[in-house]
Amino acid sequence: MSRIKAYSPLLVFVVGCLFLMLVPELSVAFPGGALESKVNGVTNGLINFLLPAASVIGLVYAAILAATGDASAKSRMVLIAICSIVGMLAPLIIGWLQGMVN
Repeated sequence: MSRIKAYSPLLVFVVGCLFLMLVPELSVAFPGGALESKVNGVTNGLINFLLPAASVIGLVYAAILAATGDASAKSRMVLIAICSIVGMLAPLIIGWLQGMVN
């Protein structure tokens, strides 16, 4: 019985892949189709709204920790600032890497 439980996720994955290969309309894997526009919309939403919101929330959290006297607040502020900068530059970095490949 334990062998069946061990292989059940793999079996579900294989059956799902076979099903999508036999019925490609369900996979929505057409070039330039709706999937690409949805992925671009989600990516833009994450970059334009969620990333700045998370940065501000992180900085406010670190500022509250600093106000309460937490010793590690300064290092957290620096870490949040570095992560925010890298996150804001991510679209530019991705575009630069794509330009190198093409």
